[in-house]
Amino acid sequence: MESDNRGIAVCLTLILAVVLSLMPLSGDWIVWKPNFLLLTVMAWVMRWPNGLGIIFAASVGLLADLLLRTSPGHSMIVFALCAGALSLVSRWAKYLSMLQRTMLMALIITLVAVLEASIFMAYGRPSGIEHLPMKILLSMLVWPFIDLLIARSQPRRG
Repeated sequence: MESDNRGIAVCLTLILAVVLSLMPLSGDWIVWKPNFLLLTVMAWVMRWPNGLGIIFAASVGLLADLLLRTSPGHSMIVFALCAGALSLVSRWAKYLSMLQRTMLMALIITLVAVLEASIFMAYGRPSGIEHLPMKILLSMLVWPFIDLLIARSQPRRG
């Protein structure tokens, strides 16, 4: 019964992340928009590492590629690498405070942004690396809300 409720919670949070990702922003704000799908996937992989992992992250990454019209496999690789990194630290990450988890996400988001910029440069497209500090800051501000949403959707033990 718990896994059914958790599966529904995963689907609902992913739908919310898709809506937030596809919500239009005007002009210069678009480059600062946090990657809501990636943040949601990282929260679920951190909170439920035995149930969701690299394959889940890669699948959502492929969905992100289709929705955001990026090159096929671009987000899939990024999401899978993030899930792999988080699965390595997920055992002790659940004991971190909110501030420490936010700093961990900032580190991962920085690595993701550098990886994405490298991929874009390899394609000969503009990388947007100059917007990296603001994107990290906005992602750090959004992360606690996503983390709390995922934590509250977890089944109670006891």
